[in-house]
Amino acid sequence: MPAPLSNDLRERIMRAYNSGKPVKEIAAQFYVGQDSIYKLVKRVSETGSINPLPLNNGRKPKLSTEQMMKIQQLVYAQPDITLAGLIDELQLPITASALSKIIRFKLVPGRKSIRRTKTVRTS
Repeated sequence: MPAPLSNDLRERIMRAYNSGKPVKEIAAQFYVGQDSIYKLVKRVSETGSINPLPLNNGRKPKLSTEQMMKIQQLVYAQPDITLAGLIDELQLPITASALSKIIRFKLVPGRKSIRRTKTVRTS
């Protein structure tokens, strides 16, 4: 999906459209598709704003922040609880492997792997 048109370009397109220029000429002048102009005109007439709609990037999270907090509290209260136990206890709509990743990467941020350090011999 291409990036939205800049607000400056949107203003210039609307000025040209409001001055009575044909859409085909505006599209050629500003190197945009005619459909983009029609959508912009419709958006301005419906909302009164030239601003683009917010982008809808990525997946929506399956767990709410409240559920995340409950997971964190339960893990700290019962450190030996299993993933299946967490899912059953909190009625979570995810699999055990997904919950494992959430606990590992989101609830325990900045965790570093254990690495063996080299010892330097001095003679």
